[in-house]
Amino acid sequence: MIPRIVRMIFLGPLAAMHAAILTCRHALYDHGVLASSEGAIPTLALGNLTVGGTGKTPMTERFVRDMESILGTGTVGILSRGYGRETKGFLWVDSDADAKDVGDEPLMLARKLPSAPVAVCEDRLQGLNVMKAAHPHLQWVVCDDALQHRRLKPTLSILLIDSTQPIQSDALLPLGRLRDLHSRLKIADAVVVTRLSDESSEIRDAFAQGLPADRPVFGSRMQSEPLRCWPDDAPCNNGNPEESPDRRERIIAVAGIARPERFMDRLAERFQVVRREAFSDHKSFSAADFKRWNRIIESDRLHALITTEKDAMRLPKTVIDGVPIRYEPMKAEWVNSVQLNGWLTEQLKDRTPATV
Repeated sequence: MIPRIVRMIFLGPLAAMHAAILTCRHALYDHGVLASSEGAIPTLALGNLTVGGTGKTPMTERFVRDMESILGTGTVGILSRGYGRETKGFLWVDSDADAKDVGDEPLMLARKLPSAPVAVCEDRLQGLNVMKAAHPHLQWVVCDDALQHRRLKPTLSILLIDSTQPIQSDALLPLGRLRDLHSRLKIADAVVVTRLSDESSEIRDAFAQGLPADRPVFGSRMQSEPLRCWPDDAPCNNGNPEESPDRRERIIAVAGIARPERFMDRLAERFQVVRREAFSDHKSFSAADFKRWNRIIESDRLHALITTEKDAMRLPKTVIDGVPIRYEPMKAEWVNSVQLNGWLTEQLKDRTPATV
């Protein structure tokens, strides 16, 4: 661990320069020097102030499902930048798409939400125009990770804050984990504190971190679902993947996400995690990785490789001989669903155009 004083000396000036650039950029948009426009379809923009790990993808799914329950099935779409993809421009995301073309998170959402049109485009305004032309029945589009995309003026904005990563005491990159200014807290229409384990105490703690008192604050928790096999039609070891395996199973845990230790620690509660392999976020797995995993499984007599749902999107869709694979789906649930749904219903009622 590098001493804080050393980090301040070497990284502090870079963080200060980062703050100056962000302040100038936001001022240019706020004063109309740089154009910011509403999209062709009303948008709910999700985002955060930190780098990675706040649960944007599960929260995107949660909001789409809640909005569809209010507005009707097929009335809500998703537009993402498609981080990590090897393509440019606008693309529709089908459930059988390649993550290299559309990004792992949009692909995961397309598989989980078959009724919602999903698209990727780095230019959100252009993307919304294409979605409107192709799906004129769409009433809203959820834009994930869009609070820093200032060219788009969202109809409704939600700021996500991870309860395990206090932002009030954090600093801008590269000194800390913040990618935007603390003052951007004030621009959100509501705040969602994610990954709560104790509703009352942690939400109060979030207020103590300096959240604006005039904004509604909601809490959510992440819940793991029963393990599934990859590919979905692949045979699973010893029966039904929906059943919780016992502790005798020896596995290798593989993850290329922002904070892989949380996933691996959960697995350690149910399995003998013999090997752990953590990669950078959105890591593209290679044939060499599979050869290594195959050798590890054979030499250590392991039962399976278990990974995250997002990582599974970047795996081949064909069965890999010698590498039995399972993945862990996650979902976001509200700890105050009545209040959230009441607020969301009111917002949609007030902001959805009368004719769409």
